[in-house]
Formats: sequence, structure tokens, C-alpha cells
Amino acid sequence: MYSHLKVGSDGFTLIEIMITLVILSIGLLSLAGLQVSAIKGNANSKRMTTAVSIAEKKIEQIKNIPYTDIQSESAQQFTVERVNFTQQVTVTANNPLQNTKKIDITVSWKGGSKSYTVPLSTIISQ
Repeated sequence: MYSHLKVGSDGFTLIEIMITLVILSIGLLSLAGLQVSAIKGNANSKRMTTAVSIAEKKIEQIKNIPYTDIQSESAQQFTVERVNFTQQVTVTANNPLQNTKKIDITVSWKGGSKSYTVPLSTIISQ
């Protein structure tokens, strides 16, 4: 009745298929973890880009006001896409040279349990 089946045929055994499935599952789980890391990295990059944009906008505003009116400012809060950013402007007169002002702008935010900071500086002369 089963005379057409050969002993030692070239098919896969159940054990070989199970081992292949285990290896494939481990690989797919690794890729899933990598995907989660990539998503978190993209979100952090987006927040950093937003912080740099906030600082650059402030530098441009400061460049458009008279030299004598450039002063330090207290911290200001910004909310962009449900993330709270804090911007601090510090002005140091006669630094690094006479009749110049060094403007330091620091934008910070919290991402989970970590705090992040983006500092930008420029020098404006009289």
C-alpha cells in the first residue's frame, strides 16, 4: 500500500522545522526591539530640532532690537506638541571684547525621566 514511499526521503523533519521557527522568532523579536528604539530616537530628534528652532528664533529677535536694549531675560515656558520647553536668555556685556555682548540661549525640556538641554550662543557688537 505504501510502497512508493522511500526510507530516508529528502523532506524536512518536524525538529528541523521547529528549530527554524525558533531562530526566525528570535530574529523577529530583535527587529521589533530595534523598531522601538528607532521610534524613540526619532521622537527625541524631533524635540531637539524644535528646541534648536526656538533658540534660533530668539537669536533672530534679539538681532533685530537696538544694541542698548539687549538684556537677559527670565525663563519662559513654551509648549509645542505637548512637550514643555523652557528658554533662558543670558546676556554678558563686554565679552569677549569691548562693546560686544555675548548672548547665551538655553532651551531645555524633559523627556521621561531625563532632562535635555540645547545651548546656543552668539556675539553681537555695537
